[in-house]
Amino acid sequence: MTILLAQRRALLAKTETTLGLDAQPTAANNAILVADLSLAPLLAEQARRTQNLAYFASPERQIATPHAEVSFAVECAPAATAQQVPPWHPLLLACGCRASTENSTLVYKPSSLIPQTLSLHIYMHETRHVLTACRGTFSIQLEAQEFPLLLFQFRGRYTTPQIHTFPQANTKNFAVPSLPSSLSLPSFTLGAQNNPLSLGVERFQFNLNNSFPFLPRLNEESIDIVAREPDADLVIRDPGTGEHNLFAVAEAGQKMPLQFTLGTETGKRLHFRMPKAQLQPPQYRENDGLQSLNLPIVCLPDAGDDEFSLTLD
Repeated sequence: MTILLAQRRALLAKTETTLGLDAQPTAANNAILVADLSLAPLLAEQARRTQNLAYFASPERQIATPHAEVSFAVECAPAATAQQVPPWHPLLLACGCRASTENSTLVYKPSSLIPQTLSLHIYMHETRHVLTACRGTFSIQLEAQEFPLLLFQFRGRYTTPQIHTFPQANTKNFAVPSLPSSLSLPSFTLGAQNNPLSLGVERFQFNLNNSFPFLPRLNEESIDIVAREPDADLVIRDPGTGEHNLFAVAEAGQKMPLQFTLGTETGKRLHFRMPKAQLQPPQYRENDGLQSLNLPIVCLPDAGDDEFSLTLD
C-alpha cells in the first residue's frame, strides 16, 4: 500500500516566454521554498444537459472551463547572496509588480501594465500538477515572534495531473529572514518625517488585493489582473489620544506615509513604504492585558502605480 505524505510537497515556478506554454521549470533553478501550500486542483463550472424525459432523472453533467488555484507562503527575505535578485522575484512580477534599480538598489512597485505569467509545477508527493498562464496576488505579513512572510495566491489553466518523481529541489538561494524585534526592526513609523508616530507594532499585513478572474471564452481562456485595491491592517500598542489622536486622523481622512525597515545588515535589508496611508476608524483590542488599537488602512497612490514600494539593499 502506498502512503502519501502530506508534508511531501514542492513547488517550481518559472516566467513564461509564451503565455500559456509550459516554461518547464526545473528543480535546480526554479524551486520555491514554500510553507502552507494549499491546492484546489480542479475548479470548474458544470454544463448540464437539459432534456425532456418520460421519467425523473438527474441531468447529465460535463466539466466546463477547468482551472486551478494554489496558495502558499514564502519567507520574506532578500536573496542569500547580496546584490542578487531574490528567488521570489518571478512571483511578484506575475502579481502585477515591476522591478527597477534605483541608486544600486532593487525596488518593486505595482504596475497597471499587463503582467507576466508563470508556469507552476506543484508536487503533492508522487503527483505533479502543472498550471500555466498563472497570475495572482500577494500579501506581506509581519507578526511579533514570527518570521515575516509573503502570502501568495495564484490562478492558472488546468492540465490533467500525472505521476512524477518527486524533485530534489535546490533552495540554497533562500536566506533566513530577519525575525522582527526591537533590534531587527529599527524603525516603523506613521506620519510625516518631521513629526512621525513611532509605533509599538504587534502585527502588520499589507494586501495587494488584485482582482484576477478566470475568464473563459468560446475560443480561449485567460487569467487577467483587471483591478487592485490595496489595503493594510495594523495592530499597535494604544498610544492614547495625546500628541497623535488617531481617531481624529481617521475622522479627517488624513493621508500619511507609513514605512519600516526590516534588517540591519547591508545586503539583507527590506524597506517598505506607503506614500499615502489613509487610516480608517480604529478599533480597540486587548493583548495580554494591555490596550491595543487595530488600524485598518487604505493604500492610496501618489502619482499612480506607487501605492507601495519594497526596496532591497
